[in-house]
Amino acid sequence: MILIIYTGNKFQQNISQCLSKHSFLYDAVSNFQSAESLLKAQQYSLIIVESHSNTMCLQRIKTLVDANTESWVVAVESDMSLADKVYTEVDEANYYEAGVDDYFTGAFDERMFSARIRSHMRRSMPNHENTRASGGSDERIEIGPLSVDLRYHSVTINGQLLTLTAREFTLLNYFCRHPNQVFSRNQLLSEVWGYNHEGYEHTVNTHINRLRTKLDKVNSIENGGQLVQTVWGVGYKLNINGYTANSLIA
Repeated sequence: MILIIYTGNKFQQNISQCLSKHSFLYDAVSNFQSAESLLKAQQYSLIIVESHSNTMCLQRIKTLVDANTESWVVAVESDMSLADKVYTEVDEANYYEAGVDDYFTGAFDERMFSARIRSHMRRSMPNHENTRASGGSDERIEIGPLSVDLRYHSVTINGQLLTLTAREFTLLNYFCRHPNQVFSRNQLLSEVWGYNHEGYEHTVNTHINRLRTKLDKVNSIENGGQLVQTVWGVGYKLNINGYTANSLIA
């Protein structure tokens, strides 16, 4: 189920028509307050939010992401008719730093939009994540101080519970399934995000940095080294040197 949060009728109409055309089920609300009420009563796999390039909107999106860690959040620029509007990587980075899982500029393409929404919806299904991303039926992975529980969608490190977004959780789970293996940004974009398009590699960088910051706050470098490491010129890996990895079925 998808939730649309909009402030403009044109935005809501365009998104709703696209979702209906491709047989997606959705609810739509016109403000964040109404969205909060629905989110308390129902779990949505995906939240599509109309975005505006200002500080207040970014803060609202960040609050939305932090309060709904099991939902994937997609931000779409409010004026989708401005196909010739120029957006910089700095603009996109602001949204990814706020925690969104995907971002669409004003250059709106229905085919690309529906394909990426379908990809997000597939990855939001627990069974799909367990069978494809995890490669097995194990419900918990333990690597040194790190414990990833797929059943409860939770992560602890040194016994302390971490608050991760849905994308950060999926990214960490993928790393845990392939410890010490190095992945390029394009490989991660394909396997974790479900699409591989040039120009989106910085999306991976932003999510890696957010995930690494959260892990390092609890697991200091002095206590065993940085868990998510950069392999310069190649990509990223989950460093488990000195740790024993266990896949457990609870």
